[in-house]
Formats: sequence, structure tokens, C-alpha cells
Amino acid sequence: MSSPDGTAPHSSAKPNEVPLGIPSGLEIAAEGVGDAVRHGADPLKKISARYIIGLVVATLALYVAWVTPIGYSLSIRVQQIDPVGKNGAIALAIAIPGIIVLFTTPLAGLLSDRTRSRFGRRRPWIIGGVIVGLLGSLIVGFAPSIPLLIVGWSIAYVGYSTAGAMLLTHQSDLIPEEQRGKVSGLTGSVTQIGPIVGILFAGAFVKIPVIMFAAPAAFALIFVLIFAGLMKDKRSVSERKPVDIKSIARGFYFNPRKFPNVGWVWISRALVFLALSFSTTYGVYLLGQRLDITLAEAAPILATSGLIGIVTAIVGAIASGYLSDRFHSRKPFLIASAFILAAGMVVVAFTQSEGQFLLGSALSTLAVGVYGAVDQAIQQDVLPREENENGRFMSIIQLANQVPQAVGPLVAGGIIALATGDYTAVYIVGGIVGILGALAIIPISVGRRSTDSTTSIRAPR
Repeated sequence: MSSPDGTAPHSSAKPNEVPLGIPSGLEIAAEGVGDAVRHGADPLKKISARYIIGLVVATLALYVAWVTPIGYSLSIRVQQIDPVGKNGAIALAIAIPGIIVLFTTPLAGLLSDRTRSRFGRRRPWIIGGVIVGLLGSLIVGFAPSIPLLIVGWSIAYVGYSTAGAMLLTHQSDLIPEEQRGKVSGLTGSVTQIGPIVGILFAGAFVKIPVIMFAAPAAFALIFVLIFAGLMKDKRSVSERKPVDIKSIARGFYFNPRKFPNVGWVWISRALVFLALSFSTTYGVYLLGQRLDITLAEAAPILATSGLIGIVTAIVGAIASGYLSDRFHSRKPFLIASAFILAAGMVVVAFTQSEGQFLLGSALSTLAVGVYGAVDQAIQQDVLPREENENGRFMSIIQLANQVPQAVGPLVAGGIIALATGDYTAVYIVGGIVGILGALAIIPISVGRRSTDSTTSIRAPR
């Protein structure tokens, strides 16, 4: 168990003493392997600035196509197809793909660990993902009905989610600890910038839905393919593991007692992304309700908030990533960001003017920039590298944002129904959930607060 200050207590047992029971012995053995991996003679090498730029641009392009529809384009398309039933339709359009990727993303992570292609482990999945995403986006652009729109976005979302998960897993494969905060800060900032770029573009093509969806997808495909050609994704030479029902099932869970830090990261991430799912689903509709404007008229306001958000997201992500590396501490940044997110959502909840909406959005993007950057770094910090299954564990961690995206719109829809169509309640509840996400960070033992393994607790003697 952890001590009150968040660190694992040291054992007074001598190296040659036998622990009490097989479970204790297995825990100690796992920690020994983890320490050997972390302090071995073959550490990860620093990557070049050129490589980082390629990774950042690929991430930006992917998020233009992947996240823009969730925050804007899908709302517009649903409004065009079914203006009367838009609240229920948009909830289903976001929730159903979210449910599907709960199964496809862990499976892709597991299979990528076992991929023995001469093109590497992650590259084939990244390329395949963006191609599938493009096909799905085309279907959405041409869809004449809500059911076909949902089918198209489900296909696109599975593809983009797979590509995104593999890009993140590639970072965990390649980037050494001293660069994780910086690189995560850069990639975290562009995950916020990507949707903003997409909204600026989509707002100009509201009346041409095919271009509104196909152009961002093509943009993602081009730049992800360029990065895929530059990737240092070596062919795996480790022992081939069988793919059977048992191994597939393992891709969906882990033992939180053995890996408590992974568990707390998962819980915190799930709560924060649940809060975010509330805001992104109905943001366009809230503006229309509060300011009495059309959805097309909301695009310039969202674009303005996006431009402001570029600054706040970049400042938050890069500064927090750099400082978390410098001070060897992630937790304070994560806790602060969740509270700032809650404050931003409350400000938006009571929007009475464009300025108030912009202020609340700026706070939220600052918070998400900080959280996104440091959260990526802490994910990589707590990976049980001795297991040699980064794809599996990163995919499980990704479920922490995919589960909320699946259930969040449905929960938000229920809150709106109880509030008789008032979107304020959704943002207030989201703020409370964000604070709970901050509190879940506290038990994690990483950085300078932990001198022991971050991937396994000390078993009782």
C-alpha cells in the first residue's frame, strides 16, 4: 500500500529473505523487472526536432478531421437532415460510434503489439485508420438520413480513433522520459488547435456538406501518410504471442491492484473527458438558445473562441509540458487544470453575451491544453514497460476518454430532458465531474514523490 505522502513504503526485508506467500513474491519480482527496465543499459534515445515536427503536424491533421465533427460539423449536418429531432439525433450520432470504439480500439492495440509486418507494428494501423476515416467522412457528407449519417460517422470514428491511438502508442514506444512532457505539450496543444482549424474551414462550407467532411479527411490522410513514411517504427523481434480469446479479452482490462497508478490515471481521465463530452455535444445549440442566433451565425463566434483558444491551449500545453519535465512533477498541473476546466464550464453555463462565452471557452481551452499535455506524459510515465505491451495498455487508457464519449452525450441528453431543454444544467454538472477528475489525481505516485516502481504496489509481507 502507499503511504500517506503518496510514495510506496520501503521494505525492511533483506534481499535473501523469502516473502510471505506466492502473491507477494510475484509482486516483488514484477517490481524488480520494472526497475531493471527503467535503469537498464538500453534506454530510449532522444528524438530529433525534425521528427517531433513531423509527429506534431500529423497529429494536427488527424484532429482536424477527427474532432471537428464532434464539436461543430455533425451538429450542422444533423440540423440539416432532422431539425426537429436534432437533440436526440446528435446524441445518438456521437454515442453509437463511441460505444463501438470501446471494442475496436483495445483490439487494435492488442493486435498492433503482435503485428510482425516489415513496415513495423504501428505504421500499418495508422495508415489504415486514416483511410477508413476518409471513407466514413464521405458517407456522412452524402448521407440523406440520420441512420446513414450514424453509419458513416461510426466508420470514420473507428478509423480516426485507431490512427490516433497508434500515434500515441508510437510516442510511448519511442520517446524517452526526459522528452515526454515537451513532446506531449506540443502534440497536446495541436489536439486543441486541430478542431479550431476545422471549424474555421467547416463554417465556410456549411451549405456543401461533402466538402465540409471530405476536405478535412483528405488533409489528414496526406499529412499522416507523409509522417508514416518518416516513422522510426522498427519491425518487432520479440517472441510472437498467440492471438486467442483469452489474449483478446486481456486487451480490455488490467489488474488495478498490480498497476494502481494506471488505475487512477484511468479514473481521472474518464471523469475529465466526461465533463468535456457534456460541453462539446451541445455547445453550438447553447449559443443558439442563449444569444438567439442561427447555427450558421454561431460559426464566427466559435471561430473567434477558437482563435483565442489557440493561444491559451498552446501556452497551457507547452508551458505545463516543459515545467512538468523540469520539476519532475505532473500531478499539480493535472489537478489545477481540472479545476480551471470546471470554472470555464460554469462561466459558459450562464452565458448572456458573446464576451462571456469567449471567456468561459478560453478558460476551458487553457485547462484542456494543460491537462492534455501532462496527461499524455503521465500515461507514459506509468506504463508497465516490463510487460512489453504498450499498445495494449495505451489502448486501455484510451478507453478512459472513449467511454465518456460514448455515454456522455446520452447522459447529457437525459440532463437536458430533465431541465426541460435548458443547456445550463449540462455545464454545471460537467463542472462538478471535472472537479472529481482532479481529486482522482491525488493518489497517483509518480515523479519526485515516488522512489519506487510506478507500475506496481508493494505487496504486504
